[in-house]
Amino acid sequence: MKTTTALLFTAILLFALESSLGAQPRESLPDDFNEGGGATISGSVGAGVGYAPEFAGSGESSAKFLPVVFLNYGPVFLNSDKGLGVRFDLLQGSLEISPAVNYRWARNENLSPLLSGMGDVRGVVTLGGTIAYHYSDFVFSAQPFKGVNNSKGFNMNLKAAYLNRSSESFNYGISVSTSLADKAYNQTYFGVTPEQSRRSGYREYKADSGFKDVGLKGTFDFFLSPEFSVDVFAGYTHLMGEAGKSPLVERGSENQFSTGLIFLYHFGR
Repeated sequence: MKTTTALLFTAILLFALESSLGAQPRESLPDDFNEGGGATISGSVGAGVGYAPEFAGSGESSAKFLPVVFLNYGPVFLNSDKGLGVRFDLLQGSLEISPAVNYRWARNENLSPLLSGMGDVRGVVTLGGTIAYHYSDFVFSAQPFKGVNNSKGFNMNLKAAYLNRSSESFNYGISVSTSLADKAYNQTYFGVTPEQSRRSGYREYKADSGFKDVGLKGTFDFFLSPEFSVDVFAGYTHLMGEAGKSPLVERGSENQFSTGLIFLYHFGR
């Protein structure tokens, strides 16, 4: 079943790429195509440092290295947030549908003393994508992803964002979000099995599906030149529902704060 799903998704991506590249008339080529009709690479790459909870539900935070990649080649993208996929623009660019392959990072037991006895959670390849509607400076989006190996949990992030680009040297944005997850996802990251309970001292906890958090995030982008920018962000997430009732969160914190500074190089369009 895993192999069939992966092959089907790969076939859809290849078909989408061929259709999108072949169907572009020369006079309406987007900015990431050259005048000869061929695709060019554009985007942003960078790195920075963030200060965030050690894991979802932790009451302690630590510094983290933050690599950032936003690359486009025609309709194909490799994106730190959206994963690897193909973008379709509909309704004159107002509606974006982007099927993608992504990755859910591992959680190691040695990240925090609060995880002692809980064991490692392995990384997960996920299939899903992004559906976004753009209206003026506002973007409304949904990002559903489901694991295809190890934990097969499903999670979906819903977001409403505003981005002000009125200045060439300074942009700012704010977003509100919420996310929901199925039983498999919540049990993996917030549940406590009988064996984990014996090793860690936490009470047993069977997590169910439901909304797991709400969040607020602000971003400030300072352009030193057209090619270089410094991005500052700060965010707050409140864990709730099945996640908020987890023994890990009770011993840690349901209030999750993060902040960071990222240096970016922009090229292409």
